[in-house]
Amino acid sequence: MAAVRGPRTSTALLESAVLACFHPATALNRAEIAGQTGLSRTVVTSLVNTLVARGDLAVVPAPRLAGPGRPAYSYRLSTALAPVALVRLDGAVTAVTLTNGSRPAVTRTTTTLPGEPGWEEEILRLMAAGRGRQPEPDPGQAPERVSRSPAAVRRVVVSAPFPVMPEVAESRASFREDIARTLLLRAFPGPVHLVNDAHLAALGEAVYGAAEGLRSSIHLVVRDGVGAGLVIDGRLFTGADGAAGEVAHVQVVPDGPECCCGNHGCLATQVTHKEADLALSALHERSLTPGEADALVAAGDRRALGYYRELGDLVARALAGTLTVLTPDAIVVDARLGPAHVPFAATLAAGLARHCPPAQIQNLRLVRGRLADAQASGAAAYDPAADGGM
Repeated sequence: MAAVRGPRTSTALLESAVLACFHPATALNRAEIAGQTGLSRTVVTSLVNTLVARGDLAVVPAPRLAGPGRPAYSYRLSTALAPVALVRLDGAVTAVTLTNGSRPAVTRTTTTLPGEPGWEEEILRLMAAGRGRQPEPDPGQAPERVSRSPAAVRRVVVSAPFPVMPEVAESRASFREDIARTLLLRAFPGPVHLVNDAHLAALGEAVYGAAEGLRSSIHLVVRDGVGAGLVIDGRLFTGADGAAGEVAHVQVVPDGPECCCGNHGCLATQVTHKEADLALSALHERSLTPGEADALVAAGDRRALGYYRELGDLVARALAGTLTVLTPDAIVVDARLGPAHVPFAATLAAGLARHCPPAQIQNLRLVRGRLADAQASGAAAYDPAADGGM
């Protein structure tokens, strides 16, 4: 990462740049930090000493040297490190979740939306409230702007329900998530990243959840719309243009209806609603809460079970080619499915057995996700330096 220069450069921003070099299980020495940030050794030493004293970084002693000289110390993220803030836009609500990955996440919401007066100040206030702190003015900024130090939040991740492709950012300028990131880049002193929601969930389960320790995994998002994220060798695989994992736009019916993506017969054209709970509501001709939808599945409701079984078969058709080529260690199924995991996963497994060569999936594990909020854990684990098409 190149050192940041210009009006936003401050001690807080430089501390954020140092912390951004680390991700779970990473240990770095001062020379490596200087190489990644572009900062001088003197500046890095001062920043690291401050971060260690504050408890953001922990010292990892090197083995004792046989000869003269001082041992080289490395540093890693402290378990008590300031959290990451995940910003999600859900209908008429903005949700801010503070997370350290393995710890329970704290979520607060506001009905203020990006572009409305005071939205960014409200988001910073929610971040501070989640840490039990009040916002503090930054002397280097205008009096009306509130800024947070990395002691409160070390970086912000904005969840995007669409592929994050940098080359089309200009044509997508009206998307709320893009507006949110732009506003927070101006108001927050640390890094602000825009990341696809399914990719975040996949990374969360790979680092902290059901796929922890596995070399490769595919995570399926189901309840809020079918999508997937791939993690290979501990790194999020986003593809050449950031659009990896768009399972809903794999053709499952030749010469089927035209899809919004320009293809025909995509999985997305075969379901009545993107969200599973809305699909069940339509089948029962009444509005269902998530709890009511779960209760129908648990009670063996014929229409609810039929919906998830049909969806499992469609997803098996969409995933078969990917599994045959990549042969991942595991498929992790959306933990938020609840009781619907059983009918969905059973039909998915049967469909994969029909559509994939037996040798390619004989060691494949099909497991239930472990994390109640995989996106939040993924935001904590996200390492922009490792994100890409590999």
